[in-house]
Amino acid sequence: MRFFVLLLLIGAVSSAQQTETIVQKDVIDVPSRYGFPVKRKSPVQFNYFIDRSIRWKPRLRVAVAVQNDFLPFTRNDSTFISGYEVSVSLRQKESTLAGFTWRESVLQKVFKKTNSQWDYQYHTYVLPLHNSAWRDSIAAGTYNILVDVRAGNSSRRYKATRTFEWKQADSMPIPHTEPVFLLADSSAPAQPKLNPMRDILEYNVPYDAFLRARLNPGDSVSVNIRLYQTLDDQENLVQQQFINKRMHKDQLVLQYRLPMEALAEGHYKLKMHIRLPDGREITPERAFQVAWLKKPVYLYHPDLAIRPMRYLLSEAQRAEIKGMSYKELGVWIEKFWEERDPTPDTRYNELIDVFFERVSEAVRKFSNRFKEGWQTDRGRIYVLYGPPEKIINNRYNTKNPHIIWDYTTRGLEFVFRDTDKDGEFELDEGETNNE
Repeated sequence: MRFFVLLLLIGAVSSAQQTETIVQKDVIDVPSRYGFPVKRKSPVQFNYFIDRSIRWKPRLRVAVAVQNDFLPFTRNDSTFISGYEVSVSLRQKESTLAGFTWRESVLQKVFKKTNSQWDYQYHTYVLPLHNSAWRDSIAAGTYNILVDVRAGNSSRRYKATRTFEWKQADSMPIPHTEPVFLLADSSAPAQPKLNPMRDILEYNVPYDAFLRARLNPGDSVSVNIRLYQTLDDQENLVQQQFINKRMHKDQLVLQYRLPMEALAEGHYKLKMHIRLPDGREITPERAFQVAWLKKPVYLYHPDLAIRPMRYLLSEAQRAEIKGMSYKELGVWIEKFWEERDPTPDTRYNELIDVFFERVSEAVRKFSNRFKEGWQTDRGRIYVLYGPPEKIINNRYNTKNPHIIWDYTTRGLEFVFRDTDKDGEFELDEGETNNE
């Protein structure tokens, strides 16, 4: 009986933890096998934008992205199905001003994606914030947005909030929305597809900055858009764009493509200066961070990165880095990969990404009690040549357990033998072909 009561208490505590409301974060710290945390996306992401309609009615847009791994999938013939509910409510103190619930269904044809931590289900929801007179119906003040996601047919639940300050548009010299960031595949400015992360943009992913301003037809407006990188409290200009136009409608829509291919990881600030001939002007700005959220764990520290790189280094290079300080080694590694960058005009280096993704995959597939995956013979070949085009698996051959990796298009074949029958397949150098 006591054991049964204990189980009930554990279940109650677990349920309370699952439904605890947290302050939404764009990214979370995930522990790594090397004792330090790495930055990864939250299992549920959400962001908001107080948009304006053609008649300048306020509308609360909320973008919600739910990680596939958060959802329970079931198999139905050749597909995998899941579902979840999203509730969005706008609150001030203890009062709920608006709230809606939506049900979503998910179909996946590839099993691997059902537990993916990188594939997300994305939806945008709209809550009206105006009255029949087309005026703002909420007063200036502090508000909370609560998002509650419940995974179908499971007890899994995610609740988080964001806080924002609401200002009456009529109090501004030029009424405008805040600058926000859109996914670059947005269909139309009238229905922007919000970045589900508020202050972080993913490295090497395209984004647009977006803003609406209320003007009068016939107004001549000048816009100066400046993008700065902030480093050591200094702002360095990255890009500047000037726009001059005469308004034919009563709404200025700015959609500025960010030069993401030129932006390294770091902190940035976007500044917009909008000015009218009568002297009215506004200078909205937005700070953000560019983060490589898919960065292989080895790239977090130079002393970790250099270890598998030994397969690429000459004896002279190994001697050169010996005795280098932590900082010097980091600079040396950065220069090493820059010199081999297949696309030097962009920040993203495909070669370093491919190499360390192979290292991570080798660790996942071939690690044992004594060695990390890349240190094994199969791991070394995997890091240097990638996955084999064909595998002949004779690992269960009682007399001669072996595995053959065939790289047909390269004329390469590697034979790995488990000579000691301990599960450790070592490269048979005598049976390596290189034509």
